[in-house]
Formats: sequence, structure tokens, C-alpha cells
Amino acid sequence: MDCMGYDARTQDPLYKFCPFYITLGAQSNAAHGIYYNNFSDTTIDLGQEIDAMWGPYSYYQAASGPLDYYRVYGPTVSKVVKSYGGLMGRPRHLPPRYAFGYLASSMGYAEAENAQEQLEAFADLCKEHSIPCDGMHLSSGYTVNANGDRCVFTWNPTRFPDPKRLAAHLKSAGIRIFANVKPWLLKSHPDYTLLKVSHGLVWNSDVNDPATLWQWSAGKHTAGEASYIDFTSLVGYRYWQERLKTRLLDLGYELWLDNNEFTLLDDSNTYACEMHPTVYQPHGLSLPAMSPRDSSARQVGTPYQTLMMMQASYEAVRKHAPIDRPFIITRSATPFSHQLMSQTWSGDNTTDWSTIEYNIPMGLGAGLSIMPGGYGHDVGGFAGPRPSPEMFVRWVQQAIFWPRFCIHSWNTDGTITEPWMYPEVLPLIRASIELRYRLIPYLYSLHIKYFHHECEPVIRPLFYDHQDDPNTHTQSFEFMVGSNLLIAPVTQPDQISRTVYLPANTSWYHYQTNTYYDVPKEGLTVTVPSLIEDTSSPLFVKAGTILCFGKVMSSVFADVDDERRIQVFPHPTDTTRTEFHLFEDDGKTIYYENGAYADVVIWMEPSATEIRVGIEVLEDGYFPNYDTLWVTCPLQDETRPLVFDGEDDLGRSMGLVDQQDTNVYEGFRISWKRTQEE
Repeated sequence: MDCMGYDARTQDPLYKFCPFYITLGAQSNAAHGIYYNNFSDTTIDLGQEIDAMWGPYSYYQAASGPLDYYRVYGPTVSKVVKSYGGLMGRPRHLPPRYAFGYLASSMGYAEAENAQEQLEAFADLCKEHSIPCDGMHLSSGYTVNANGDRCVFTWNPTRFPDPKRLAAHLKSAGIRIFANVKPWLLKSHPDYTLLKVSHGLVWNSDVNDPATLWQWSAGKHTAGEASYIDFTSLVGYRYWQERLKTRLLDLGYELWLDNNEFTLLDDSNTYACEMHPTVYQPHGLSLPAMSPRDSSARQVGTPYQTLMMMQASYEAVRKHAPIDRPFIITRSATPFSHQLMSQTWSGDNTTDWSTIEYNIPMGLGAGLSIMPGGYGHDVGGFAGPRPSPEMFVRWVQQAIFWPRFCIHSWNTDGTITEPWMYPEVLPLIRASIELRYRLIPYLYSLHIKYFHHECEPVIRPLFYDHQDDPNTHTQSFEFMVGSNLLIAPVTQPDQISRTVYLPANTSWYHYQTNTYYDVPKEGLTVTVPSLIEDTSSPLFVKAGTILCFGKVMSSVFADVDDERRIQVFPHPTDTTRTEFHLFEDDGKTIYYENGAYADVVIWMEPSATEIRVGIEVLEDGYFPNYDTLWVTCPLQDETRPLVFDGEDDLGRSMGLVDQQDTNVYEGFRISWKRTQEE
């Protein structure tokens, strides 16, 4: 089902398939995970049944296939997730750096008769309003033909007279464009007969014809007969790749896979089973086998088609640009999809305060399930009315911390949700987006450290790192960014303060006010200001944290990326050394796989009299466009001086004052090892 406008509090949109769950014992505090290696239709009942002899119980039921499952013992949740990630395999590539920028979108653009003109003007509006932007989603309106049917891989010549020029125009402004593609052909599609004759569609063996169902065809609430492409057939697989190349990739477009849940209506529909997944399968883990005699949709499972569609798309992109990092967005996802896809999201949410709140646990669950690492939500709400100015600001203030930051809409009044939608709050929206861009070096480094290297989520629930505090087990509406940042979104109107639970035996600084909290073993509930004028949701920084900021640019590659500013948050009494790994590379290519990257360890050792900061260059296969790190301690009550380790050898640069946060930064030069050797 396509659950457009779902209620995030009460409904399950079912966009993604992942038969993996984690249990955390309330008394034992031990975590276990179970992964069922089966892609067929699945039911899991988590302890809601009762038996007279055995008491409460849970059960797993699959439509077909063997009982093949993996039980993962923690005892910590993080250990369970890392072990499960080991089963799933590491991502095949890093995302390009522009994936962390602001990605624009709206159904409204491509539905307009002057769509290309509006999209080209969008780049000018970003410049006019000083809004950084790195991407634009092109919705399916570009495929609407003269009869109003949405025929994938076709272009509407009225709305888009020159698609290649559009992509080039946006790219010249630093904005990539991602074209929406859907995995079915309407019967009116010019290629339908071609794939029917060659058996490239999902088949109905009872009538020896393509299996048909009703799919979206024109405007809202319209449908037409259609058939899914069979991505397990050689013909369907190659057709998809050829059309991606000639109709989109060659024109400068990247890919957005949409509506790819494969909601087949008849379990007797059959697949050709000629093509198979080639995802990396460590530890002997294999996908359920397919064969001609086991080729019904019921036996194989519809998520298999989703995985094969992602694989076909990934291979097409890699073949088209073998040096570039592939960037593909997908709505649906399955186990192993994180290897191939860069981003996914929570689907077609609705504009409501409760959506801001309940999309949070949806995202946390996706992270624990090792879905694609670039996860986010439609900021501002996709379906329903336009957001109010206050709601829009609050949505953006928390969304800037998610790996995927995308404003998307199909508002019922025909408006488009854009950063400049409300002039009265534009400065607030701009400030939040600029903070997002300043955080990109930090977010990018966290992605490499956690998701790329360890298959751990960057966005995680409080209990992920604080499992020993049982109070964190029920905190669903805050989230962590890595291990050191706690975000407490504002999810109600007229809310000028936010009550937050801080985990036991931790120490935090409230970023907006610098207030320090030393949390006892019982945990601590605090209330902090949450002003609409703040650049972000209430943010807590764990004592010992080292934050890294870059500079704001109109897009990530618009200018020379030649600045890194470091903020340190020392513990008042703990003298333990803490570190942050700053990863640098070209952000575009796969050359990092051959060592073209830098790994710079920034460390801090506070004492009673000073805060000592040092740098160690572990890898210098890539030279960033800076040779100085600007360091500050932004805590107003901190009196201990910053001392740079080895400054007599490296030299201290003159300081600077940040015009945005008024902090005084001291500059210290980096000694690149290779430079010294030469």
C-alpha cells in the first residue's frame, strides 16, 4: 500500500521490509537480536499472545521458505547492532559530500506547465535569499504524456523543453537533480508491448500474460492498469539499466527510486528468476534461493524485487560514472540495501505537529535496522496543508541534524514549502540551514566512523549508549547524533521551554545557554529554554566533546573548502583524554578507496590548570585546502587557558572572532607528515 499522508503516531506506512528485531530485558538489561533470513510475507507478534501452559509468547510466521534465522547476543544494544551489521555487510561506498547539504523538493514544481522555467528559477531564488542548496528532487510530473499518463522514462516536452539544459543549469549553481523513477509501466506506456512480448514484466502464469494491477496514472486519485517490471528477468533488468542511461544519466540526472514497495495483488504472480542479488554476504550468510520452480511472488517475496531494482540501478550508475561516488535515493528498503543506496526517508508524511514527534522513533528504528545511512523525513510535511510559520521553523530546527535534510511538499492549497515561504521567519530558517552547512565536516566524519566503518547508526536512541539507565529505554522523542550530541526537538506549538531527561552518570552542556549539568546515578530531568529564535532545537553536548565546523557555502563545492573551526567542551574535573577523528577527502570520487583521504585526530586533555589540545595526522593521503585549525572553548564560565600541544614547533597563528557566535578562536597549524618528509 502507498500510505500517503499517514498518521505517524497511529499508522505504519510499511515502506520498508526488515525482519530483524531487538529485545532488551527489563530485569536482566541484556539485549538480543534476531534476524530472519527470509524475504517472503512475514508476521511477527512480539509477545501479545498468551498460552495457558507457557504464558505470554511471541511468534514469527513466514509465507514460505525455511526457518533460517540468526540470533545475536549483545549483551549491549550497540553490540547487537554491530554484529547484525556484520551480517549485512559494509556499505560499498561513501556518499558524496553534497548528500549532507539541503536537498529541495516538491511535487508542485514538475506538475506546472512551465516546470522547467520554475526549476531553473529556483537556483536564482536560493541565491537571492542566501539559502545554500545542493540538490533538487524532480518529481514524476516530468513523465506525464499528452493523455495525462505518467510513463516512466518519457519526458513531457511542454513542461520540459530541454531536460539536458535544466540539469546543466542547476549543476552550474551547485545543485544536483534527482529524477523520480517508478518500477511499473502503464499499459499506455510506449514500451509496454516490448516488455510484454519479451517477458520482462511480472507474469500471471494462469493467463500467460503480464500480471496487472491499478497504479497511479495522472493526477491525484487517478489510476490505470499497469504491470511491474520483473527485475529478476534478464530482459527487465537490462531494459531498466538502458533506459536509466539514455533517458536520465546521459542527460545529467541522478536517481530517486520511488513507489518501489511492489504491492503485488496476487501471490500466484511469478518471477523469471534469471537475475540474482550480488550483494556482499559475509560470514556465509546467503539470501533465500530462487529457482524456476520456486518463482511465485508468495515464495520469493516482493522485497526481492525491491532489492533487485536497487541493484540494477546501482550497477547502471557505477557503469555510467565509474570514478564518481554513486548517489541513489530510495523510498523502500530491505536488508542489504544500505550497501547500495545512499539515502532513504520515512515516506509521504502529513503536515502535523505529531509528525515531527513520531517520525523520530521511526527514524531511530530504521537506524537500528541498518537501513541506508542517509535517513531523514519530509521537512514541513508532504501531504496536507502548508505548515504554519512556527511549525516550519521547529521542523527545520531538528531536521538539520538528520543525515538526510530535505524539504518536500504536496500542499493541498497548491503552495510549495520553500525556505522563503514566510518572509517573517526566513532569517530563522536561513540561520538553521547555515548551521547545517557548518556542521557538515562533523556529520560527514561521524558517518564514516560509525556507519561506513562499523555499520552503526549515526542517529540513535538514548539507550544505545546509555543502556544501563533504564529510564532511557522509554525516551522516544529525543535522539543522539553519534555518542556526544543529544537533540530534544520541539514538537508542540507555543512551546518556549523543553523538558529533557539526561542519562545517569553523564555530564552535559546545554549548547544554547552553556549551562552545565552533572547528572547523578538516578538520572536528571531538566527544563531548558527553547526559543523560536534559536538556530536549532535544544542541543546538549556531552562533556569531553570536540565539535568541528566548516564554513557556509552556497553549495558544498561552490568555493574552496579552506576552513575548520574546533569547539572543545572540557569536563570540569575529569582529566580523561577525548578524541575526534576528522576525515577529509575530495568528497566526490572513490579515490579514497586507494588511500586518498586524511584522518586527523584532534584530542583534548583537560587538567586543573589548562585545557591541552593536540593534533595527530594518522593518514595524509589527501591534503585539505587548509593548514590551520581554529580552536576555541565556547563556555563562558571556563577560565582555564587553551594550550596547544607542540605549539613551540608548529607556531600559533593570530586569533579571530567569529561574527556569528562571537567566540574567539586561536589558530594552530597542522604539520602534514608527508610535507615534513619532502
